[in-house]
Amino acid sequence: MYALKDIAVVIATYNRAEDLKISLESFKRSLPSLNEVLIVDQSKTTETKDLVASLKNKKVRYFHSPFASLARARNLGAKHLADSTKIVVFMDDDASLPENYFEAILEVFNGHPEAKGVSAYVQQPEVTSQNRFEPLLRRVFFLSRQEKESMRVLSTYGNTYPVPLSKTIQTQWLSGVNMVYKKEVCEDLQFDNNLTGYSLAEDFDFSYRLYKRFPNSLFITPSAQVLHRVSLSERYPTQKIAYVNQINHVYFNFKNFNNTIKEKLIFVWVLFGITLLRTLLFAKTLKKSEGLKLKYYLASLWYCFVHLHAIRKGDLDSYSENIPKG
Repeated sequence: MYALKDIAVVIATYNRAEDLKISLESFKRSLPSLNEVLIVDQSKTTETKDLVASLKNKKVRYFHSPFASLARARNLGAKHLADSTKIVVFMDDDASLPENYFEAILEVFNGHPEAKGVSAYVQQPEVTSQNRFEPLLRRVFFLSRQEKESMRVLSTYGNTYPVPLSKTIQTQWLSGVNMVYKKEVCEDLQFDNNLTGYSLAEDFDFSYRLYKRFPNSLFITPSAQVLHRVSLSERYPTQKIAYVNQINHVYFNFKNFNNTIKEKLIFVWVLFGITLLRTLLFAKTLKKSEGLKLKYYLASLWYCFVHLHAIRKGDLDSYSENIPKG
């Protein structure tokens, strides 16, 4: 049976000292019972380092990585786990944990010996669309959507998130806002070091690779409700997000979804569906924001086509850092 003393928390952070402080405060009461907390800082200032030093707590250990990559930072944290750690919580630096978080996670691990990964529920409002065609197109083209009691992978670009969720269920992927793995998983599997900076969708890639190897090993529980505060600090501008999103997902497709004719056809089908959806949303609303989304999507898709060979090999850094502007 796992207990609080078996748990380590790994938080990768980048120039968000104030956000990190709030996140640490959210589980302050549980800290004395945990095994350790590892802060992996990629900041350009000493604010985060000073914050950790001010805590004067030997259980909170500080590491600095000079290279900005969420994926690599999480790997660094996993590398330095104490031998006595058995359960690893990866949480975002802008997430707040409820008081019963660790107990709820342990309940799943202890009740399901086959579990290798667990996450608590991330609070989010139900998504509704003013456009009647959008829910239908999302379903037809395997795009992301909310789905009752379901957390499935639909395609390279699409997954479902359970809204609502009333019970613990098995899943096909876990959200990086909070994802918890047995230490043995991190000894056998790494976050993709090719992903730099914000490492968009690194959680999806990691957990789905684990799911494919152990199909019944991932769970989500509604017994604890995590708040994702969604810090605006150090987030990419809209255009860069569009390009990085496209580059990473094209890369993920070759890694995880390109083995059969069916998967290849689904990839083309999904791209057509996104193009159609974005075109219809712009035509329906004539909003500048929707027009820019369409523009950046088409431009980033062409960018990936031009650099397809390098992206397929995982050479993402040189392209992600040289995204066209304007």
